[in-house]
This record gives sequence, C-alpha cells and structure tokens, in this order.
Amino acid sequence: MRRDLKYGFFFISPGVAYFLLFWIAPVLIAIYYGWTDWKVGHSAGWVGLKNYLDLFTDPRFQQSLLASAKVALISVTGCCGIALGLAVLLDDDRLVGARLFRLLIILPVVTDWVATGMVWQLIFLPNSGVLAGVAASLKLNSLVTLRWTASTKLAPWAISIFIIWKTTGLYTIFFLAGLKGVPKQYTEAAQVDGANRWQAFWRITMPLMRPITVFVLVIAFVSTIGLFEPVFMLTGGGPADATRTLPLFLYENFFQFHHGGYASAAGILFLILCLIFALTAARLLQYSYYEE
Repeated sequence: MRRDLKYGFFFISPGVAYFLLFWIAPVLIAIYYGWTDWKVGHSAGWVGLKNYLDLFTDPRFQQSLLASAKVALISVTGCCGIALGLAVLLDDDRLVGARLFRLLIILPVVTDWVATGMVWQLIFLPNSGVLAGVAASLKLNSLVTLRWTASTKLAPWAISIFIIWKTTGLYTIFFLAGLKGVPKQYTEAAQVDGANRWQAFWRITMPLMRPITVFVLVIAFVSTIGLFEPVFMLTGGGPADATRTLPLFLYENFFQFHHGGYASAAGILFLILCLIFALTAARLLQYSYYEE
C-alpha cells in the first residue's frame, strides 16, 4: 500500500506542481498586490482596502460588470439551451448519421478563437458581410446595413452569437453523456403509466439530469465570463464601453495603464464573483441524486 502511494504521488506530482505554480501562486500574488498601489516597473506601497473601495465607485468597473453579465446571460442561456436540444436529438437511436452530426457539432470547439474571430468579423460586416448577403438574398434590406459590432445594442449579441457557435458543441457532449446515464426503464415506466415523451422528459429525465445540468451551467458561466478573445476580436470593448467586459477591463488596467495593484484587486473580485456562482450552483447539486 505504501509503495502504491509513493508511485501514485510521483505520477501526479507534475500535475500538482503545474496547478500550484500556474493557478494557486498567481492568485496568492494577486491577493497581495491587490492591497498595494503597485504599478508595473515601480515598487509597491501598502494601501489596504483603497483599491477595492475605488473599484466599487469606478463607473468603468461597474460598466464592465454590466457588460459581462449581459454577454454571459445571453451566451450561457443560448449555448446551454441549444446544447440540451442537440443532445436530445443525438440521443435518439433512430437518428441516421449520428456520428457525423457529433463530429460536426464538436468541430467549432477545437478551432482557434483568433482564427474563427477573424472569420466572424467578415460575417458581421455591414453591406458586404455574410449576414448582409443572406439578408439581401431574402429581400430583408433593413438588415443589410446593420452594424453588428458597432452598435451598443447589437454588439453584445454579436459576441454572444460567436460564443454560442464556438462552445455549444462541448456542452452538447456533456448533456449527451448525462442522457446516456439516465436509466431508460424510468422513462419507459412513465410512458407505460400514460405519460407522453414530453412529460417523461420534463418530469423524469430532467430531474435526474440536474447534476449534469448544474455542472454545465457552472462551467459555461465561468468559461464565458472569463473569455477575452471574442470580445477583443470583434469589438475591442466598444462601442461606448458596451462590451468592455471584466477580462478586457483587467487587460487594459494592467497592460495599458500599468495599474498592477488596481488590476489585481479587480481580478480578485472577479474570482470571488465566479466562486459565489459556483458555490450557489453546487448547493443545488446536493438535492439532486438518484440510485440505480
């Protein structure tokens, strides 16, 4: 037993070292610098809670919170809803070409954010973009000149559409795995008792799927709210700060304004926000279980 433990610790040590070095250590460093007025290239002076108090009264930080919440709400709702629908379709044994559809669904997930971001820039171009061409062919002339990435109302939707296209395939696989784990005899028994397929799905399958649903929601929220590439590629935070999300706010304060202490404090608040959401969702998880 002691020999097995020794070899077990040996094999997991690279992963543990990576986690400590690139995850735990940066968080601890950010916690320290969040209490200072450190600027990149200068020494750090202790300021206590000043950075955090300034953040709560900073209109740019508040706007970043609002922009992040808007993009996350649209993206998480869209990708999780579409992913669940696709998973239900792919779980049907009567579906012809299910393997091909699974491959097509996962393809956007494995593509690069920057490369696909450049493609989506061309898609959203007014007058000459792909969407403009489709609208022109359908005689929807009012949609041809839409400035998707230059409108305060449309820019969050443009970013969310890009995120939904890019990430839905991954969550589809998660939901599909959850559906495969639901015992079929439960839904079959419900249908024998008179429930139709829709009622069996919402009354039997979905309650049993709540653990995987909570997991997907947490992963989708944490991943989406921390995305930098789609915002930077499509809008750069504009127009009028409508899409200046928290990651972009951190990037600008650290790399452009060199306010390391201020950016560190904002990063810690960002981390706390994600932890609160994850812990709240985990509380729901403990009420959801089933026995074979």
